Amino acid sequence: MTPDRAAASTPWTLRAIYVAVGLSTASVAPFVPVILKGRGLDPATVGLVASLGALASTLVVPAWGHLADSVVGSARAFRIGLLIAAGVAAALLLNLPLFAFAALLACFTVFASLFIGLGDALAVVDLPAPERQYGALRAHASLSFTVWVVAVGFLYSWAGYGSAPAVFLVCVGLMLLLVRRIPGRSPEARARARAYAGEPGGRYGSLGRAFAAQPRLWAVLGVLAVAFVGVQGSLTFVGIRIVELGGKPSDVAVSFAVAAIAEIPGLVAAGWLGRRIGLRWLFVASLFLYGLSVMSWGILPYALAINATRAVTGMCNGSLMAARVLMVPRLLPESLQATGQVLFQSATLGLGTVLGSVIGGVLYDSFGPTFFFLAAGGAAIVGGLAAWFVLAGPVGAPLTGESVDPFELNEPPVP
Repeated sequence: MTPDRAAASTPWTLRAIYVAVGLSTASVAPFVPVILKGRGLDPATVGLVASLGALASTLVVPAWGHLADSVVGSARAFRIGLLIAAGVAAALLLNLPLFAFAALLACFTVFASLFIGLGDALAVVDLPAPERQYGALRAHASLSFTVWVVAVGFLYSWAGYGSAPAVFLVCVGLMLLLVRRIPGRSPEARARARAYAGEPGGRYGSLGRAFAAQPRLWAVLGVLAVAFVGVQGSLTFVGIRIVELGGKPSDVAVSFAVAAIAEIPGLVAAGWLGRRIGLRWLFVASLFLYGLSVMSWGILPYALAINATRAVTGMCNGSLMAARVLMVPRLLPESLQATGQVLFQSATLGLGTVLGSVIGGVLYDSFGPTFFFLAAGGAAIVGGLAAWFVLAGPVGAPLTGESVDPFELNEPPVP
């Protein structure tokens, strides 16, 4: 990394894309469980729908990573995903049967993981010094999410949730315009992708090459999936819990807004803490504090009290997001960054949501919110303890603030 490259600023296109990703996510995703419950579904069925969306994310998003790394490039893969998302949102404007409506709503879990995963893949490659700059860049999405989720929360309180697909369509159109400004894959990048086809695991695409290049990847993904069973399961049902305590759509929106605004100091602090205590300790501490906060949600009697604890979970989630993204360049070479980023998204936001929503729906229905949130918080804490073991060594070491030379990661030579 040369001094000139280190001093370069974050490209404005990346900043704008993260702002737009925050807007699109806030438009629908936080309200999906409440929308489904308003249509007459019980918590167990809501959890099932959420898990099906997360399962689709677990299967689809890694395939999209292969598409981005080995076929069309991250920018073009992003555009294809946006066009499909626009079609789903347009279909929601129609008068559909409940099962079709629920199935389309479940797709927003896929889009949330896909957009942020592909954005992260662009960021870790295009940022001059990702270990220093990523946290501040990702904070753009948290800030735009915070502002927008409050705005649309009050909008939906007045106009109803039927306007949500139209709001999402506007955000998708904005992202399409922005992603067009991202350059396509260079000839060198395409040549590296072709060279990787002959590497071990190449017959399984970029997914096989990723696991062949980094055997520890299985253990890291497994531990994060366990931790995020509690994290994502709690997020699936916190909106329902707030409504049961007498909250309105605006209260649900404020809950997610508090968490999102608190993500910003968490994201910024992640770089500072990562340079001093390392990614290993950052994961352990964040998951432990997150788990304790989730446990309190089943005990606290007021929506306002739950929303106050969301500041803690927001800061922890910001630290976890930054650490998760910055870990991928330590595990995989540049030519597999899109695959790595979406794999981490699938293990956490995908598989974690599948298990957390299915198991959580049964626990919430059978044993009530207190037992469920205690179990969800416990899963996050157990995941944090396991992270201490799987992140030992250079992967969890302190951040250096410098970019890694791709050739040091044993990338195959360009023919």
